[in-house]
Amino acid sequence: MRLLPLWLHLLAAVVWLGGLLFESHVLFPLLARQGAMDSVAAAVNRFRRVTWTAIALMVLTGLYNLTRLPPIAQLVEGGVLKLLALKLFLVVVVLMLSAHRDFGLASRLLREVAAGRAADQVLSAILRVDRIVLLLGMILLYLGLALSRGGTF
Repeated sequence: MRLLPLWLHLLAAVVWLGGLLFESHVLFPLLARQGAMDSVAAAVNRFRRVTWTAIALMVLTGLYNLTRLPPIAQLVEGGVLKLLALKLFLVVVVLMLSAHRDFGLASRLLREVAAGRAADQVLSAILRVDRIVLLLGMILLYLGLALSRGGTF
């Protein structure tokens, strides 16, 4: 039972990052080249639900995992506290970027497509944010692994 929250945390991360990787490097470029912006908009809208479900699960299981940590004195001694602080900082950055992407840029893309206007610039901005979030997500995975191994790289 102790592994279940960690497994759910990693499963949510895999779903989130895998979806983001597929969306930003395969689906959107392919659909955009075909001029299928309606399909891009539908995919953005659908992916938002998957993304935020995965993010909510990661945050909840991450908070639970924080309660399972040893006392702060042990974290300081082991040098793990700095890694944990960096991971938590990056989580906040990723949450802010994801919110900007999904509630700012994606909403704008949906409005542009619904109005029949060109949305190439908005899609490009979404792809830039996606790639930044993807990179930060990979770093977060690495930091999580380092933390699980007692702070060793």
